[in-house]
Amino acid sequence: MTKIGRNDPCPCGSGKKYKQCCAAPRAGDPSGQAQATAAEVLQIAIDHHHAGRLPLAATLYRQILEADPYQPDALYLSGMLARQRGELELAADFFGRTLQVHPGHAGAAISLGNVQQSLGRLDAAGEIFRTAIRANPKSFEAHANLGTVLQAQGRLDDALASYRAALAINSVSAEVLGNLGNVLQGQGLFDEAVENYRKALALFPDSAELLSNLGVSLQARGSLDEAVASMQRALSLKPDYAAAHYNLGLAREAQGNAEAAAECYRAALRILPGNAQFQVKLAAILHAQGRTADAVAAYRQAIALNPASVAAHNGLDTVLSSAVPLWHVPMMNDALRNDAYLQALKAAVTPDTNVLEIGTGSGLLSMMAAKLGAKSVLTCEAEPIIAAAARRVIADNGLDQRIEVIAKFSNDLRIGADLPQPADILVSEILSSELLAERVLPSIEDARRRLLKPGGRMIPAAGSIMIALFGGEAIGSNVLVEDSCGFNLRHFNTIVQKKQGITRNDLSITMLTDAVEALHFDFQNEAYHAGEAKLLRIPVKTDGRCYGIIQWIRLQMDQHTVFENHPQVKAAASGWQHLAYIFAAPLELKAGQVARVAAAHNRIIPWFSFEGTE
Repeated sequence: MTKIGRNDPCPCGSGKKYKQCCAAPRAGDPSGQAQATAAEVLQIAIDHHHAGRLPLAATLYRQILEADPYQPDALYLSGMLARQRGELELAADFFGRTLQVHPGHAGAAISLGNVQQSLGRLDAAGEIFRTAIRANPKSFEAHANLGTVLQAQGRLDDALASYRAALAINSVSAEVLGNLGNVLQGQGLFDEAVENYRKALALFPDSAELLSNLGVSLQARGSLDEAVASMQRALSLKPDYAAAHYNLGLAREAQGNAEAAAECYRAALRILPGNAQFQVKLAAILHAQGRTADAVAAYRQAIALNPASVAAHNGLDTVLSSAVPLWHVPMMNDALRNDAYLQALKAAVTPDTNVLEIGTGSGLLSMMAAKLGAKSVLTCEAEPIIAAAARRVIADNGLDQRIEVIAKFSNDLRIGADLPQPADILVSEILSSELLAERVLPSIEDARRRLLKPGGRMIPAAGSIMIALFGGEAIGSNVLVEDSCGFNLRHFNTIVQKKQGITRNDLSITMLTDAVEALHFDFQNEAYHAGEAKLLRIPVKTDGRCYGIIQWIRLQMDQHTVFENHPQVKAAASGWQHLAYIFAAPLELKAGQVARVAAAHNRIIPWFSFEGTE
């Protein structure tokens, strides 16, 4: 047995004699020559351990083990101390050595399992807890801790069984009741989860975590007011509880209170600014509120925090797809379209010209006007994200001192506020594939009336919707279905939309009639374009199978320049699609027949219907 004399150096390493440091004078020992036993040294070490003097306790445990490497209490307590200090591998070694000396040491077994779990070795931890259960089926700790391992492994049914076994031994554990609630919640068993959370709260009423988790289950089962109250109670106990702020945000969002939800997510982010999940939820709320630029910034921040976040990447793409449709890119790369605008601007711009552009996009048309020497160029863009990008593009090209970008609808521009005076040239590129969508006519008419000088130039000066009857096997197979694999699939055409965008530009098309100007709009000279309806008689020039009516646009830029995205002209890139109005079934046409086509528009949407042949 290890003995330490009172006049020996104290084993705690203080440099003092043992009698002056850790040994208290003992009655009946006036000489001070008594020696401390290993048990007494162990008790001294334990006293230091309990008092938080961990280095002193570690020194004494080590000296005991140097004298007796198999002393189980010193091994076990050294493991506990190492675990307290975060030295998990060392703790696992001490607990393992304890079990080698004392296989029935329940505390060492449970502690070793916990350390293995903390190290991420779930399989090893689970096996340790199962061994402990086999040794003592009534071990509450072993059942409870096995449940946490199984829960971490996603084996929720087995975790439920373990937690219930633990509660059968000790039904008043708030921790296990809460863990059981968490598993039930994860399985969608919200009523049972609520019951267990409430039992846990009866034992531990001031647990912010239990209150927050209770709120989640209450929300999931539709008890929104109770959920909000539970989460607010959690936050009153623990104001810096980020998860509770987040969960309260989810409940507020479910109540339809988007602004309150957004504030909850911001509160969570103030506490945990590096949490990408919180950032994603805030971004989604901002998008729903129509705050597109803020939503984009929030999603980009989430991606910066977690580049692997699928939700953040998908959310950003969703926002951008609605704010910046993909047709912008091919439109900017449409060489024929760009050249038509450039030629018209060349003919109109002088050093005295004030240019107003509606629909900035990338700023390309404004930069053309500035490069051509316009006196001033102002462009408006309703979408703030696009306006911001255009400013950067314009700056990258050294024209930011000559072009002003305003993030407004043209209808909101005011002379004297946004423009010093009406413009000499009004150039617009807000035309859709069918010319009229996106409220083109009201916007152009308003700008012409308020923002353009009398006699000022409109570019384009006019626009037409062109049509023809079409056929061709390649394009036909993309707009209608007939037989496939020996089966008649024709009925499916009854549920396919009749108006289709032709996104492919590589399909051969047969024009069965000449091109016809179905609808015409004189932007330069007409102040208002009323809706109209008329019947067109179109001669058939070629025999063939007709799938429907194809529509495209023609823009009269000025007296000399015309742009037309004719279906038989294969452009490498174009932002304007062709629209096809598909028949219910293909029609065999003969040269010499006259097709009757009804053409109409309501100022926003054009429509064409086949009325038969003559």
